[in-house]
This record gives sequence, structure tokens and C-alpha cells, in this order.
Amino acid sequence: MRAPILDVHPSNLLTYASLAAALGAIAAAGGRGGAALAGALLAIAALADTFDGRFARSFARTERQRRVGRQLDSLVDMVGFGITPVVVFATLSPPEGVIVAPVWWIAACAYVLAAATRLSFYNAEEDDAGFVGVPTPVAALIWATYLLVATPPWIVPALFIVVGAAMVLPLAIPRPRRLALAAFALWPAALIVLHASRVLHR
Repeated sequence: MRAPILDVHPSNLLTYASLAAALGAIAAAGGRGGAALAGALLAIAALADTFDGRFARSFARTERQRRVGRQLDSLVDMVGFGITPVVVFATLSPPEGVIVAPVWWIAACAYVLAAATRLSFYNAEEDDAGFVGVPTPVAALIWATYLLVATPPWIVPALFIVVGAAMVLPLAIPRPRRLALAAFALWPAALIVLHASRVLHR
């Protein structure tokens, strides 16, 4: 009898690392590190996700292992970039008030649903030439960037709607290659440094 444990493969280590960083962001939001540590860990999760496919392809894999890796990647993205930002912001600044709280959570639900829709669409597509809609790791980097600034509380639900819409709208985004990929990786790298410096100077 085949068991799920048999599908654990070293080619998915970066995907698992992305999940661990995202869960760390949730824990950090309620601890001493607060927004800075949560932002750094979200950026780490996005950086790991950026290169997990290339890392996985460096291993010899069976067709089943490739299929499992693709499904695992989307499941981790859903947790790390769909659910984690909502939990982080709900922890850092709990929505309060008979009007504000329902609006906040409705916007948050819309964001999570958009992430799930975007990831299911990605899994169903066969064309890897580019993206349609903003990828979920980019959404996570938007949240990690937002955590660097102090803004009015109503910005968060507004961003839930805007970023969620960007994930599902017909926006053609080319897949970054070589120099473009290296340039893109500077975004999470810079966020990690900036957030880490804030943690160290507390």
C-alpha cells in the first residue's frame, strides 16, 4: 500500500522551507518581533518559492514526483501567501467595531478566495511561458513591503481587495528569466535586510 510519506522528496525542500517561514511569520506577529520579523519571514517564504521550481528540477524525478511537487507548491502557496497575510494582520492590528470588523473580514475572505482561485487556475494551465494575474508570492512581497510603513488601518482591507483583484484579473505578466529573475530576487532580499535591521535595533 502506498502512503503519503513515500512522496516526501528532497526536491521539495525549498517548498517546505517556504511553508516553515510563513508559519514563522504567523508566530512572529504575536511575539516580540512583531511586524518586522513577520515581514522578514514573509519575504523569506517568497524568496524560497521563487527558486523552488528550479531547485526541484535539479533532481532526477519520476512523473509522479513532478505532479506531487506541483500540487505541494500550490498548497504551500495557499497557506503561506493566501492565509498567512490575513492571520498576520489580524494579529498585529485586530479589526474592531461593528462596521470595521465585518468589512475587514469580508475583504480578507475575498483576498483568500482570490488566492485560491488564482492557484487553481495556475494548476489547470499548461502554458508556463508567463503568468496571468499577479502570482501569490508577489502578493506576499507586497504585504512584506507594506509592513515597513505605518499607515491608517483602513488601508489593509483596501489592499486585500486590490491585491486580490490583481491575482485574478487578466493581467499578462512575463515569467522572469536570468537577469530579470535576479533583479526580481533583489526585492525579497532587500526586504529581508530592512526588516532584519529593524528587529536588531529594537
